[in-house]
Amino acid sequence: MRIESVAHSNKATVGHAGLSLISEMARICGLDDTTRGITPMKQPQISDLDILRSLCGLIAQGKTDFDHIREFAKDSFFRDSLGVNRIPSAEILRQRIENMSCSKFESRIVNCCIQLARKTEVKPEYTTIGEGQWVRLDTDITVFDNADTKKEGAGFTYDGRYGFSPIFAHLGGGWMVNAELRPGSTHSFGPGTLNFVSRSLDNARQLVDDRLLFVADGGFDSKDLLDLLARQDTDFIIKHNLRNESKTQWLQDARALGREVKSTPDKNVYQGSLFREIEGFDRPVRMVFEVTEIKSRKGQLLLSPEVIVFSAWTSLDAPVEEVLQAYRDRGTSEQYHAEFKSELDMERLPSGKFAVNSAFLKMGMLVYNMFKVVGQDMVFAKALGLKKATRRRMKTVMRSVMYMCGRITRHARKLVLHLACPKPWYDFFSSLLMRLQAV
Repeated sequence: MRIESVAHSNKATVGHAGLSLISEMARICGLDDTTRGITPMKQPQISDLDILRSLCGLIAQGKTDFDHIREFAKDSFFRDSLGVNRIPSAEILRQRIENMSCSKFESRIVNCCIQLARKTEVKPEYTTIGEGQWVRLDTDITVFDNADTKKEGAGFTYDGRYGFSPIFAHLGGGWMVNAELRPGSTHSFGPGTLNFVSRSLDNARQLVDDRLLFVADGGFDSKDLLDLLARQDTDFIIKHNLRNESKTQWLQDARALGREVKSTPDKNVYQGSLFREIEGFDRPVRMVFEVTEIKSRKGQLLLSPEVIVFSAWTSLDAPVEEVLQAYRDRGTSEQYHAEFKSELDMERLPSGKFAVNSAFLKMGMLVYNMFKVVGQDMVFAKALGLKKATRRRMKTVMRSVMYMCGRITRHARKLVLHLACPKPWYDFFSSLLMRLQAV
Protein backbone atom coordinates (compact mmCIF):
# COMPACT_ATOMS: atom_id res chain seq x y z
CA MET A 1 0.00 0.00 0.00
CA ARG A 2 1.06 3.59 -0.53
CA ILE A 3 0.30 6.72 1.46
CA GLU A 4 -2.72 8.48 -0.01
CA SER A 5 -2.83 11.67 2.03
CA VAL A 6 -1.18 13.75 4.74
CA ALA A 7 -2.74 15.25 7.86
CA HIS A 8 -1.53 17.70 10.49
CA SER A 9 -1.38 16.31 14.03
CA ASN A 10 -0.35 17.39 17.51
CA LYS A 11 -0.31 13.87 18.96
CA ALA A 12 2.76 11.85 19.87
CA THR A 13 4.43 10.48 16.79
CA VAL A 14 6.97 7.82 15.86
CA GLY A 15 9.10 7.28 12.81
CA HIS A 16 10.86 9.39 10.20
CA ALA A 17 8.23 10.92 7.94
CA GLY A 18 10.76 11.83 5.25
CA LEU A 19 10.93 8.18 4.22
CA SER A 20 7.59 8.65 2.45
CA LEU A 21 9.31 11.10 0.09
CA ILE A 22 12.06 8.53 -0.57
CA SER A 23 9.36 5.99 -1.42
CA GLU A 24 7.72 8.30 -3.97
CA MET A 25 11.04 9.21 -5.60
CA ALA A 26 11.94 5.51 -5.81
CA ARG A 27 8.78 5.04 -7.84
CA ILE A 28 9.36 8.11 -9.98
CA CYS A 29 12.95 7.23 -10.91
CA GLY A 30 11.98 3.74 -12.05
CA LEU A 31 13.69 1.85 -9.24
CA ASP A 32 10.72 -0.51 -9.08
CA ASP A 33 11.10 -1.41 -12.77
CA THR A 34 14.86 -1.71 -12.32
CA THR A 35 14.39 -4.66 -10.00
CA ARG A 36 12.75 -6.78 -12.68
CA GLY A 37 14.86 -9.70 -13.82
CA ILE A 38 17.71 -9.15 -11.36
CA THR A 39 17.03 -12.12 -9.07
CA PRO A 40 16.36 -15.31 -11.07
CA MET A 41 14.38 -16.85 -8.18
CA LYS A 42 10.71 -17.51 -8.85
CA GLN A 43 8.51 -15.52 -6.49
CA PRO A 44 11.04 -14.94 -3.68
CA GLN A 45 9.52 -14.33 -0.28
CA ILE A 46 11.20 -10.92 -0.19
CA SER A 47 11.23 -9.16 -3.56
CA ASP A 48 14.07 -7.16 -5.05
CA LEU A 49 11.80 -4.13 -4.67
CA ASP A 50 11.67 -4.68 -0.90
CA ILE A 51 15.46 -5.08 -0.81
CA LEU A 52 16.30 -1.86 -2.65
CA ARG A 53 13.64 0.29 -1.01
CA SER A 54 14.76 -0.90 2.42
CA LEU A 55 18.35 -0.07 1.53
CA CYS A 56 17.31 3.42 0.37
CA GLY A 57 15.53 3.90 3.68
CA LEU A 58 18.67 3.00 5.60
CA ILE A 59 20.99 5.25 3.58
CA ALA A 60 18.53 8.15 3.83
CA GLN A 61 18.94 7.99 7.61
CA GLY A 62 22.74 7.84 7.44
CA LYS A 63 22.78 4.13 8.31
CA THR A 64 25.27 2.45 6.02
CA ASP A 65 25.68 -1.02 7.47
CA PHE A 66 23.53 -4.00 6.57
CA ASP A 67 23.11 -4.83 10.26
CA HIS A 68 21.24 -1.57 10.82
CA ILE A 69 18.16 -3.15 9.24
CA ARG A 70 17.72 -5.21 12.42
CA GLU A 71 16.30 -2.26 14.35
CA PHE A 72 13.47 -1.97 11.81
CA ALA A 73 12.55 -5.66 11.74
CA LYS A 74 9.19 -5.04 13.46
CA ASP A 75 8.82 -1.37 12.58
CA SER A 76 5.52 -0.98 10.75
CA PHE A 77 6.18 2.72 10.13
CA PHE A 78 9.43 1.93 8.26
CA ARG A 79 7.61 -0.70 6.19
CA ASP A 80 4.54 1.38 5.34
CA SER A 81 6.36 4.66 4.68
CA LEU A 82 8.68 2.97 2.16
CA GLY A 83 5.89 0.91 0.59
CA VAL A 84 7.55 -2.48 1.15
CA ASN A 85 5.76 -5.73 1.88
CA ARG A 86 8.40 -7.40 4.03
CA ILE A 87 11.50 -6.04 5.70
CA PRO A 88 14.53 -8.27 5.03
CA SER A 89 16.86 -9.55 7.69
CA ALA A 90 20.46 -8.31 7.73
CA GLU A 91 21.66 -11.64 6.31
CA ILE A 92 19.16 -11.63 3.44
CA LEU A 93 19.85 -7.96 2.68
CA ARG A 94 23.59 -8.60 2.45
CA GLN A 95 23.18 -11.76 0.37
CA ARG A 96 20.75 -10.25 -2.11
CA ILE A 97 22.87 -7.12 -2.64
CA GLU A 98 25.83 -9.42 -3.31
CA ASN A 99 23.76 -11.26 -5.93
CA MET A 100 22.64 -8.00 -7.52
CA SER A 101 26.21 -6.72 -7.74
CA CYS A 102 26.95 -9.53 -10.22
CA SER A 103 24.33 -8.21 -12.69
CA LYS A 104 24.06 -4.97 -14.67
CA PHE A 105 22.51 -3.43 -11.59
CA GLU A 106 24.85 -0.42 -11.34
CA SER A 107 24.15 0.96 -14.81
CA ARG A 108 20.43 0.77 -14.05
CA ILE A 109 20.89 2.94 -10.96
CA VAL A 110 22.63 5.62 -13.05
CA ASN A 111 19.64 5.60 -15.40
CA CYS A 112 17.36 5.99 -12.37
CA CYS A 113 19.24 9.17 -11.41
CA ILE A 114 18.74 10.57 -14.91
CA GLN A 115 15.05 9.73 -14.89
CA LEU A 116 14.62 11.25 -11.42
CA ALA A 117 16.17 14.54 -12.54
CA ARG A 118 13.99 14.68 -15.63
CA LYS A 119 10.69 13.95 -13.91
CA THR A 120 11.29 16.24 -10.93
CA GLU A 121 12.62 18.99 -13.23
CA VAL A 122 15.81 19.61 -11.28
CA LYS A 123 17.54 22.73 -12.57
CA PRO A 124 21.36 22.91 -12.55
CA GLU A 125 23.25 26.07 -11.71
CA TYR A 126 24.75 28.09 -14.56
CA THR A 127 28.22 29.57 -14.74
CA THR A 128 28.69 32.87 -16.56
CA ILE A 129 32.17 33.63 -17.90
CA GLY A 130 32.64 36.63 -20.12
CA GLU A 131 29.65 36.77 -22.43
CA GLY A 132 28.95 33.03 -22.37
CA GLN A 133 26.96 30.72 -20.10
CA TRP A 134 27.69 27.09 -19.28
CA VAL A 135 26.63 24.25 -17.00
CA ARG A 136 29.80 23.09 -15.29
CA LEU A 137 30.68 19.44 -14.79
CA ASP A 138 33.17 19.05 -11.95
CA THR A 139 35.05 15.75 -11.89
CA ASP A 140 37.41 14.69 -9.13
CA ILE A 141 38.41 11.84 -6.88
CA THR A 142 38.13 11.76 -3.12
CA VAL A 143 39.42 9.40 -0.44
CA PHE A 144 37.30 6.95 1.54
CA ASP A 145 39.27 6.16 4.66
CA ASN A 146 38.70 2.48 5.51
CA ALA A 147 41.65 1.98 7.83
CA ASP A 148 41.90 -1.16 9.97
CA THR A 149 39.95 -3.24 7.45
CA LYS A 150 40.81 -5.96 4.95
CA LYS A 151 38.35 -5.03 2.24
CA GLU A 152 38.96 -6.06 -1.35
CA GLY A 153 40.44 -3.20 -3.36
CA ALA A 154 41.40 -1.09 -0.34
CA GLY A 155 44.94 0.28 -0.51
CA PHE A 156 47.12 3.25 0.25
CA THR A 157 45.81 6.42 -1.37
CA TYR A 158 47.71 9.41 -2.76
CA ASP A 159 47.65 11.11 0.66
CA GLY A 160 48.90 8.09 2.59
CA ARG A 161 45.57 6.90 3.99
CA TYR A 162 44.23 3.36 3.57
CA GLY A 163 40.94 2.91 1.73
CA PHE A 164 39.38 3.63 -1.67
CA SER A 165 39.67 6.43 -4.26
CA PRO A 166 36.22 6.77 -5.85
CA ILE A 167 35.66 9.27 -8.64
CA PHE A 168 32.60 11.53 -8.93
CA ALA A 169 31.07 13.87 -11.50
CA HIS A 170 28.71 16.67 -10.39
CA LEU A 171 26.71 19.15 -12.40
CA GLY A 172 26.59 22.75 -11.21
CA GLY A 173 24.49 22.78 -8.05
CA GLY A 174 25.64 19.32 -6.98
CA TRP A 175 23.53 16.83 -8.97
CA MET A 176 25.65 13.69 -9.24
CA VAL A 177 25.63 12.31 -12.79
CA ASN A 178 28.18 9.53 -12.28
CA ALA A 179 30.17 7.81 -9.55
CA GLU A 180 32.57 4.91 -9.61
CA LEU A 181 34.36 3.08 -6.81
CA ARG A 182 38.05 2.51 -7.50
CA PRO A 183 40.90 0.85 -5.59
CA GLY A 184 42.72 3.10 -3.19
CA SER A 185 45.99 3.08 -5.14
CA THR A 186 44.33 4.28 -8.37
CA HIS A 187 45.64 7.60 -9.73
CA SER A 188 43.23 10.38 -10.73
CA PHE A 189 43.88 9.59 -14.37
CA GLY A 190 44.11 5.85 -13.82
CA PRO A 191 42.69 3.05 -15.99
CA GLY A 192 39.10 3.68 -17.00
CA THR A 193 39.13 7.44 -16.38
CA LEU A 194 38.55 8.33 -20.03
CA ASN A 195 35.54 5.98 -20.17
CA PHE A 196 34.23 7.48 -16.94
CA VAL A 197 34.50 11.02 -18.31
CA SER A 198 32.85 10.00 -21.57
CA ARG A 199 29.92 8.36 -19.74
CA SER A 200 29.60 11.37 -17.43
CA LEU A 201 29.38 13.74 -20.39
CA ASP A 202 26.73 11.54 -22.00
CA ASN A 203 24.71 11.45 -18.77
CA ALA A 204 25.00 15.23 -18.35
CA ARG A 205 23.85 15.88 -21.91
CA GLN A 206 20.68 13.90 -21.20
CA LEU A 207 19.82 16.44 -18.49
CA VAL A 208 20.90 19.80 -19.95
CA ASP A 209 20.74 21.33 -23.41
CA ASP A 210 23.28 24.07 -22.73
CA ARG A 211 27.02 23.75 -23.32
CA LEU A 212 29.00 21.88 -20.69
CA LEU A 213 32.14 23.18 -19.03
CA PHE A 214 34.36 20.33 -17.84
CA VAL A 215 36.45 21.35 -14.80
CA ALA A 216 39.15 19.19 -13.18
CA ASP A 217 42.38 19.51 -11.22
CA GLY A 218 45.96 18.77 -12.23
CA GLY A 219 45.58 15.04 -11.74
CA PHE A 220 43.55 14.97 -14.97
CA ASP A 221 46.13 16.88 -17.04
CA SER A 222 46.47 14.52 -20.00
CA LYS A 223 46.75 14.89 -23.74
CA ASP A 224 44.26 12.02 -24.17
CA LEU A 225 41.63 13.80 -22.08
CA LEU A 226 42.08 17.08 -23.95
CA ASP A 227 41.70 15.14 -27.18
CA LEU A 228 38.48 13.50 -25.92
CA LEU A 229 36.98 16.86 -24.93
CA ALA A 230 37.96 18.39 -28.26
CA ARG A 231 36.33 15.53 -30.20
CA GLN A 232 33.14 15.89 -28.15
CA ASP A 233 33.13 19.68 -28.60
CA THR A 234 33.16 20.27 -24.83
CA ASP A 235 34.65 23.37 -23.22
CA PHE A 236 37.07 22.77 -20.38
CA ILE A 237 39.26 24.23 -17.66
CA ILE A 238 41.87 21.73 -16.47
CA LYS A 239 44.67 22.64 -14.14
CA HIS A 240 48.09 22.26 -15.76
CA ASN A 241 50.54 19.94 -14.03
CA LEU A 242 53.91 21.74 -14.00
CA ARG A 243 55.86 18.49 -13.62
CA ASN A 244 59.54 19.50 -14.19
CA GLU A 245 58.96 22.95 -15.62
CA SER A 246 61.18 25.74 -14.28
CA LYS A 247 59.39 28.22 -12.04
CA THR A 248 62.08 30.80 -12.76
CA GLN A 249 61.29 30.55 -16.47
CA TRP A 250 57.60 30.88 -15.67
CA LEU A 251 58.31 34.12 -13.78
CA GLN A 252 60.20 35.51 -16.76
CA ASP A 253 57.37 34.55 -19.13
CA ALA A 254 54.79 36.10 -16.79
CA ARG A 255 56.67 39.40 -16.75
CA ALA A 256 56.95 39.37 -20.55
CA LEU A 257 53.50 38.04 -21.53
CA GLY A 258 51.27 38.86 -18.57
CA ARG A 259 50.27 41.96 -16.68
CA GLU A 260 50.98 42.88 -13.11
CA VAL A 261 47.71 42.79 -11.15
CA LYS A 262 49.14 43.32 -7.68
CA SER A 263 52.34 44.85 -6.39
CA THR A 264 53.34 45.22 -2.73
CA PRO A 265 56.69 45.30 -0.92
CA ASP A 266 56.11 41.61 -0.11
CA LYS A 267 55.00 40.20 -3.46
CA ASN A 268 54.08 40.75 -7.10
CA VAL A 269 51.28 38.92 -8.89
CA TYR A 270 51.12 38.49 -12.67
CA GLN A 271 48.22 37.14 -14.74
CA GLY A 272 48.04 36.37 -18.43
CA SER A 273 47.63 33.70 -21.08
CA LEU A 274 49.64 32.02 -23.79
CA PHE A 275 49.21 29.29 -26.38
CA ARG A 276 51.10 26.01 -26.42
CA GLU A 277 51.52 23.42 -29.11
CA ILE A 278 50.44 19.87 -28.16
CA GLU A 279 51.59 16.93 -30.24
CA GLY A 280 48.75 15.59 -32.35
CA PHE A 281 46.59 18.74 -32.08
CA ASP A 282 45.76 20.82 -35.14
CA ARG A 283 46.12 24.13 -33.31
CA PRO A 284 47.68 25.45 -30.10
CA VAL A 285 45.73 25.22 -26.83
CA ARG A 286 45.24 28.26 -24.64
CA MET A 287 46.73 28.30 -21.15
CA VAL A 288 45.92 30.91 -18.51
CA PHE A 289 48.32 31.53 -15.66
CA GLU A 290 48.85 33.38 -12.42
CA VAL A 291 52.42 33.70 -11.16
CA THR A 292 53.13 35.03 -7.67
CA GLU A 293 56.60 36.31 -6.79
CA ILE A 294 57.05 36.40 -3.00
CA LYS A 295 59.93 38.67 -1.96
CA SER A 296 59.57 38.61 1.83
CA ARG A 297 57.70 36.79 4.57
CA LYS A 298 56.72 38.40 7.86
CA GLY A 299 58.97 41.36 7.08
CA GLN A 300 62.01 39.16 6.43
CA LEU A 301 63.54 39.52 2.95
CA LEU A 302 64.16 36.23 1.15
CA LEU A 303 67.58 35.55 -0.38
CA SER A 304 65.82 34.53 -3.60
CA PRO A 305 62.16 35.13 -4.40
CA GLU A 306 59.73 32.26 -3.88
CA VAL A 307 57.69 31.63 -7.03
CA ILE A 308 54.20 30.11 -6.99
CA VAL A 309 52.77 29.15 -10.39
CA PHE A 310 49.17 28.33 -11.19
CA SER A 311 48.26 27.51 -14.79
CA ALA A 312 45.31 25.84 -16.50
CA TRP A 313 44.39 24.61 -19.97
CA THR A 314 41.17 26.09 -21.30
CA SER A 315 39.12 26.27 -24.46
CA LEU A 316 37.46 29.51 -23.37
CA ASP A 317 38.17 32.84 -25.01
CA ALA A 318 37.36 34.88 -21.91
CA PRO A 319 39.20 37.29 -19.60
CA VAL A 320 41.96 35.58 -17.64
CA GLU A 321 40.68 36.60 -14.21
CA GLU A 322 37.22 35.15 -14.93
CA VAL A 323 38.67 31.84 -16.12
CA LEU A 324 40.84 31.62 -13.01
CA GLN A 325 37.85 32.36 -10.77
CA ALA A 326 35.74 29.75 -12.56
CA TYR A 327 38.38 27.13 -11.80
CA ARG A 328 38.64 28.16 -8.16
CA ASP A 329 34.88 27.82 -7.80
CA ARG A 330 35.40 24.06 -8.11
CA GLY A 331 36.11 24.12 -4.39
CA THR A 332 32.33 23.83 -3.97
CA SER A 333 32.50 20.30 -5.41
CA GLU A 334 34.76 19.36 -2.51
CA GLN A 335 31.85 20.23 -0.23
CA TYR A 336 29.65 17.80 -2.15
CA HIS A 337 32.21 15.06 -1.49
CA ALA A 338 32.29 15.95 2.20
CA GLU A 339 28.50 15.81 2.47
CA PHE A 340 28.39 12.44 0.74
CA LYS A 341 31.12 10.99 2.94
CA SER A 342 30.22 12.40 6.33
CA GLU A 343 26.57 13.45 6.40
CA LEU A 344 25.35 10.38 4.52
CA ASP A 345 28.12 8.38 6.26
CA MET A 346 29.15 6.67 3.00
CA GLU A 347 32.88 6.67 3.72
CA ARG A 348 33.09 3.35 5.59
CA LEU A 349 31.68 0.89 3.07
CA PRO A 350 29.85 -2.13 4.52
CA SER A 351 31.22 -5.16 2.67
CA GLY A 352 34.53 -6.92 2.25
CA LYS A 353 33.79 -7.50 -1.45
CA PHE A 354 34.65 -4.77 -3.94
CA ALA A 355 31.67 -5.46 -6.25
CA VAL A 356 29.20 -5.16 -3.37
CA ASN A 357 30.72 -1.87 -2.19
CA SER A 358 30.61 -0.58 -5.76
CA ALA A 359 26.88 -1.33 -5.97
CA PHE A 360 26.35 0.21 -2.53
CA LEU A 361 28.07 3.39 -3.72
CA LYS A 362 25.65 3.64 -6.63
CA MET A 363 22.70 3.31 -4.25
CA GLY A 364 24.23 6.10 -2.16
CA MET A 365 24.45 8.19 -5.32
CA LEU A 366 20.71 7.70 -5.94
CA VAL A 367 19.73 8.67 -2.37
CA TYR A 368 22.08 11.67 -2.53
CA ASN A 369 20.25 12.89 -5.63
CA MET A 370 16.89 12.30 -3.93
CA PHE A 371 18.06 14.67 -1.20
CA LYS A 372 18.94 17.20 -3.91
CA VAL A 373 15.31 17.15 -5.07
CA VAL A 374 14.11 17.91 -1.53
CA GLY A 375 16.84 20.51 -1.05
CA GLN A 376 15.86 22.35 -4.22
CA ASP A 377 12.28 22.73 -2.99
CA MET A 378 13.57 23.92 0.39
CA VAL A 379 15.52 26.70 -1.34
CA PHE A 380 12.37 28.06 -2.96
CA ALA A 381 10.20 27.70 0.17
CA LYS A 382 10.44 31.08 1.88
CA ALA A 383 8.24 30.44 4.94
CA LEU A 384 10.43 27.80 6.62
CA GLY A 385 12.53 30.24 8.63
CA LEU A 386 15.83 29.12 7.07
CA LYS A 387 18.58 31.48 6.05
CA LYS A 388 18.54 32.57 2.42
CA ALA A 389 20.78 30.26 0.36
CA THR A 390 21.20 28.85 -3.13
CA ARG A 391 21.38 25.25 -1.89
CA ARG A 392 20.74 23.18 1.22
CA ARG A 393 23.28 20.84 2.75
CA MET A 394 22.47 17.15 3.21
CA LYS A 395 22.55 17.69 6.98
CA THR A 396 19.84 20.34 6.75
CA VAL A 397 17.64 18.09 4.58
CA MET A 398 18.08 15.14 6.93
CA ARG A 399 17.41 17.04 10.14
CA SER A 400 14.53 19.12 8.84
CA VAL A 401 12.72 16.70 6.52
CA MET A 402 13.97 13.13 6.79
CA TYR A 403 13.81 13.11 10.59
CA MET A 404 10.42 14.88 10.74
CA CYS A 405 8.23 12.89 13.11
CA GLY A 406 5.06 11.28 11.87
CA ARG A 407 2.68 8.40 12.39
CA ILE A 408 0.69 6.36 9.91
CA THR A 409 -2.94 5.33 10.37
CA ARG A 410 -5.18 3.13 8.27
CA HIS A 411 -8.62 4.38 7.36
CA ALA A 412 -10.98 3.20 4.62
CA ARG A 413 -8.25 0.96 3.18
CA LYS A 414 -5.94 3.94 2.90
CA LEU A 415 -2.77 4.98 4.70
CA VAL A 416 -2.72 8.49 6.14
CA LEU A 417 0.53 10.12 7.28
CA HIS A 418 0.11 12.44 10.27
CA LEU A 419 2.82 15.04 10.78
CA ALA A 420 3.60 16.82 14.05
CA CYS A 421 5.49 19.92 12.99
CA PRO A 422 5.03 23.69 12.60
CA LYS A 423 2.45 24.71 10.02
CA PRO A 424 4.97 26.08 7.47
CA TRP A 425 6.85 22.78 7.49
CA TYR A 426 3.60 20.83 7.15
CA ASP A 427 2.62 22.93 4.14
CA PHE A 428 6.04 22.39 2.57
CA PHE A 429 6.06 18.63 3.17
CA SER A 430 2.51 18.02 1.99
CA SER A 431 2.94 20.11 -1.17
CA LEU A 432 6.19 18.30 -2.04
CA LEU A 433 4.62 14.89 -1.46
CA MET A 434 1.62 15.79 -3.61
CA ARG A 435 3.91 17.08 -6.34
CA LEU A 436 5.83 13.80 -6.33
CA GLN A 437 2.64 11.73 -6.32
CA ALA A 438 1.39 13.63 -9.37
CA VAL A 439 4.45 12.64 -11.44
